[in-house]
Amino acid sequence: MRSCWTSRSIILWALAAPCICLARAHTPPCSLCSPWFDCWPRGTRGPRGPTIQNPYDHLPIPDIGLKPLLRSADGKTINTKQAWEEQRRLLRVAWLKRLGEPPTKPKTLNIQAESREIEPDHIRQLVSFVSEGDDRIRAYLLLPKGLKENEKRPAVVVFHQTTKLTLREPVGLGKRPDLALALELVRRGYITLSPECFIMKETDPKLSRPATPYPATRQGEQAQKLAQRRPSWTGLGKTTFDASRCVDYLETLSQVDHSRITCIGHSLGAKEVLYAMAFEPRFQAGVFNEGGIGLRMSNWFDPWYLTETMKQHVPVLEHHQLMALIAPRPFLVMGGNSADGDASWAFVKEARSVYELLGAKDRIGLYNSPRRVAI
Repeated sequence: MRSCWTSRSIILWALAAPCICLARAHTPPCSLCSPWFDCWPRGTRGPRGPTIQNPYDHLPIPDIGLKPLLRSADGKTINTKQAWEEQRRLLRVAWLKRLGEPPTKPKTLNIQAESREIEPDHIRQLVSFVSEGDDRIRAYLLLPKGLKENEKRPAVVVFHQTTKLTLREPVGLGKRPDLALALELVRRGYITLSPECFIMKETDPKLSRPATPYPATRQGEQAQKLAQRRPSWTGLGKTTFDASRCVDYLETLSQVDHSRITCIGHSLGAKEVLYAMAFEPRFQAGVFNEGGIGLRMSNWFDPWYLTETMKQHVPVLEHHQLMALIAPRPFLVMGGNSADGDASWAFVKEARSVYELLGAKDRIGLYNSPRRVAI
């Protein structure tokens, strides 16, 4: 990688390119922007596509039991789009079973505007809307200043990491400017929505909580409350549902181009990105940063994610299958030699077989930064 391009530049351009040219899934890349990383801004010296997409081809791929995506249950090779659609349907059903039974989506959002602040280059609004039942999602909406009448902009849902600051961090109200991605994006002309993940909501000190499997943390409390309220649902099932509600909200805004809605997240937020992309087709591109792409690479079995019951299904079920469900929409895995890194290549490479079958091989990639946190 050339030093003039930082990881931050790459992650932001990873969103920009598919938003501009590849946002409409199931259409081939344009000649100007094919694939993502062959369309760096004019006058820059960014790396070309093969530099980003094929940097790990020389690495040996360890046998971690990933089931080939293009092989059917009876051992037949899948080499047509029609055959893949049937395989995709089966994988989707299997994974939805693991996420649990979601509630019926409410017919209305019951949107409430809670605050509005005008900054020099954007407007920040705190809004809330119905998720399911009595639960509401709080989110910061950032709008760039100077939007013209009837002008539409691409939108990015920015999922926060595990932090008590929750939705404040992505919009620049935290202590880490490197994770203020929503602020960076709105300054580049995007509309952004930064929702609060339900597992990081404030704890209730009066709640009686057993020692296990729910630790005395915000996540533990929220996992317990969800299990009591909806025992057949998982935490990741809930975050995926909430991500879909975020798209519902964005589609109520006249300033948003509904065909160009994407998502990005770090750590906890990356986990939300993977599942949101796999099960909400209205997301047109996603960036997954340091979430641990493999089920055995991070804390996916915690009670607020997939729970310990998921262990028995690994490696028959693994996350390369979710990446395949995303195809052919653009998807970038980023690592900083922590939760993600060279070990993530096995998953990306396997998923690329599906992308290649769909004529979109270069819409999925891995970028591993030498720094611990890649953004």
